[in-house]
Amino acid sequence: MPNLPFPVFLITLAQTLGMVTAPMMIFVGGFLGLTLAPSSGMATLPIASLVVGSACAGMPAAFIMKKIGRRNGFVYATLLALLGSILAFYSVRNGNFWGLCFSIFLLGMHLAFVQQFRFAALEWVKPEQAATTASVVLLGGLFAAWIGPELVMLGQNLMAVEFSGVFILLAISHCLLLVLLSYIPFVSIKEKSTDHVGRSIRQLLSSPGIITAITCASVAYGVMSLIMTATPVSMTEILSFPLIETKTVIQSHIMAMFLPSLITPILLRFFPVAWILLMGIFAMTIAISIALLNQGYWGYWFALVFLGLGWNFLFVGGTTLLSQNYSLHEGFNVQAVNEVIVFSTQAFTSLIAGWLVFNYGWNTTNLLAIPLLMLALLMVMRLFLIKSVQASHES
Repeated sequence: MPNLPFPVFLITLAQTLGMVTAPMMIFVGGFLGLTLAPSSGMATLPIASLVVGSACAGMPAAFIMKKIGRRNGFVYATLLALLGSILAFYSVRNGNFWGLCFSIFLLGMHLAFVQQFRFAALEWVKPEQAATTASVVLLGGLFAAWIGPELVMLGQNLMAVEFSGVFILLAISHCLLLVLLSYIPFVSIKEKSTDHVGRSIRQLLSSPGIITAITCASVAYGVMSLIMTATPVSMTEILSFPLIETKTVIQSHIMAMFLPSLITPILLRFFPVAWILLMGIFAMTIAISIALLNQGYWGYWFALVFLGLGWNFLFVGGTTLLSQNYSLHEGFNVQAVNEVIVFSTQAFTSLIAGWLVFNYGWNTTNLLAIPLLMLALLMVMRLFLIKSVQASHES
């Protein structure tokens, strides 16, 4: 890690400030949904709005940055998030559920740009440093996982209307991010790529490494979002767990998503990236098994921790594999396709999570994650087979 360029660490700090939105909304969104939603089945809609916003902005985020540069793209997106925070504040004060969902949708659009921080960091390093760099940037999410819920607790009674002060604190974090963005140097990809055409999107998607990476990242987000979004509803609304226990489970889950980034680069030195992907699939399988067998507090806790661990291995492995299979001047096209597929999957599973758990139960919700994991497993095994055939031909 010490050998990484200094801008990578500045980008990690920016990732922290940008990612604070996600754990804050995951924690407070469900409570506000339960309070303001017209029906209990719509309680997870604020959280789903965050994911839908990310999905809608995933592809535009990459192309906007290609057109106007990384810095300008991040700045304009953060200004949009600042607007979303202010609108959310007034929506909560006025009890406006649909205004809250729209505001969080804007915050989700900003998160699509925040996801581009890892690609901005990768542009500073050599290919062999990709795994370490991706993990270091993801550590920003670890700090955000701790800061976000703490800001929720701090802002809960900051104003007269409960939880409205949370969005004031979120707006302050966006202001700090704007200041930091003015100091971060970004690599100018546009200047480096003017003389290159690169492969078309169709050609890029025909690459076994790229399609496997995108599939694994999509499954990571899809399965994680499905189960995580359903957890607060299942625990608090259906099984009547205390809110403090639900908070601890969600906070532990988010920590488990990012804490393994401390060891993932080390694992990638000793194991091929495909093995890391398999470890992620295995960890998520354990999570689903625990969730099905034990609906007590510790059952939820261990299930969500293994879910976070599996997400990390699949997502870091997928990001590393993706970066190994395109050239610098093809980056924006690959990143755009990757983001729109990944976050569309996440948006879909977030939208159906509340409806599924209320109408069909916790077990059915978890069982529906199994086909996604099987798809990821098939893609990884296919990549193993292709690599083996290529190796035999070369020998």
